[in-house]
Amino acid sequence: AYLITSRWAEDVTKSTEGVDERTRKKAVFYLDQMLAALSPSNFALTNPEVVRATIASNAENLVQGMAHLAKDLEQSKDLLRVSQTDLSAFEVGKDLAITPGKVVFQNDVIQLIQYAPSTGEVYERPLIIAPPWINKFYILDLVPQKSLVKWAVDQGFTVFMISWVNPDGNLAQKTFEDYMQEGVLAAVDAANRQCGTTQVNALGYCVGGTLLACTLAYLAAKGDDRIASASFLTAQVDFSEAGDLLIFIDDT
Repeated sequence: AYLITSRWAEDVTKSTEGVDERTRKKAVFYLDQMLAALSPSNFALTNPEVVRATIASNAENLVQGMAHLAKDLEQSKDLLRVSQTDLSAFEVGKDLAITPGKVVFQNDVIQLIQYAPSTGEVYERPLIIAPPWINKFYILDLVPQKSLVKWAVDQGFTVFMISWVNPDGNLAQKTFEDYMQEGVLAAVDAANRQCGTTQVNALGYCVGGTLLACTLAYLAAKGDDRIASASFLTAQVDFSEAGDLLIFIDDT
């Protein structure tokens, strides 16, 4: 019944006449979220795996679930914050983000981390990484086996990482341009001072890559070549086909 109803609702939404394509995409998106929330697998009594586990464990799984819920409620001051992992399992500097480095520059918007070299010789031109400000700086330095930072350092690069300041009311008036000037460009200048160079290589990840692309356009218009090369990881620069992102934004 759930699958039949879901297919019917999707067909009706997609085939309704007199609706512009943008509105139709929004309707389909929100319908999909609602149908996913109502899936029988989300409810204990209609999820066969939960029923089997309940019988096999003599309902011990339900007791554990209620204990987790009570802990989540205790840790939630405003909205319910459902823990999806053991929050005590990782500690920054201990078993997370352990590539050696230190802050060499900071301002209102960023802290700039320079990682210690691990090779006898290093490339002359440093590498600056601009991560997204919706993630922590160590998104590319989780553990040694999965660390782009450690890999780059081991290849002989002098790596700098931008760590974005978690904004509060004091940064409410900061604009995208401020993030370019006080973020990427400030980091470039600081890295050049540290290394005695005039150019850097840059890598932008996610929206950090979007910001880097805008910075490159700005520098090109000024004839400024402080950034010698740029690489991009999952960075969007053409927002004409932005997928589900367009559901949440418009021209205003």
